[in-house]
Amino acid sequence: MILRRARLRGRRLVVSAAAAVAVLAGAGTWAAVAAASDGRPSVHREDRVLDMPGARIDTSYFTAGSGRRPAVLLAHGFGGSKDDLRSQAEGLARDGYAVLTWSARGFGSSTGKIGLNDPAHEVADVRRLIDWLAKRPEVRLDAAGDPRVGVAGASYGGAASLLAAGYDRRVDAIAPAITYWNLADSLFPKGVFKSLWTGIFFTTGSADPTA
Repeated sequence: MILRRARLRGRRLVVSAAAAVAVLAGAGTWAAVAAASDGRPSVHREDRVLDMPGARIDTSYFTAGSGRRPAVLLAHGFGGSKDDLRSQAEGLARDGYAVLTWSARGFGSSTGKIGLNDPAHEVADVRRLIDWLAKRPEVRLDAAGDPRVGVAGASYGGAASLLAAGYDRRVDAIAPAITYWNLADSLFPKGVFKSLWTGIFFTTGSADPTA
């Protein structure tokens, strides 16, 4: 399938230094090509649903051109999905990165329960994505099993990038934006209870993603 666009729209999320991407071996692969109009390589996209413990994670992987390159893993905000990041991913792919977007547990077409970036679930998913990335022939390696990878995201996705770097030494760079360093402190700043945001997190996280 050929998708032609006059130009990319939306903001690009710029990541300095290395980058990130990944997935886990899974089923259901779908590929597409986005043609460039400015002479740069066309972007190839692979959509995959990957099996993780307790969830099936919907992903898209973007590359352009040949050869090994650093990778970027783009994380979406709370209530969003991988689809929010497509234009940014295509732009970064044309700039020479291998880019992976994914819908976190309970969001988009991914299954599983929302754990608010639980180290045992969402953060572990990112680590498994990095494992998968290390096996991709398009991705530059620093060592066996260690891809040149960075993680970027805003809000909920920004927190995911911070936690990924804290739990996995293979993460070479992060670019968190408008995020929190401590969720409890963000919801109770100086003892003031943010009932609106707490309610959104609770009701969304308690919902059945299969309903």
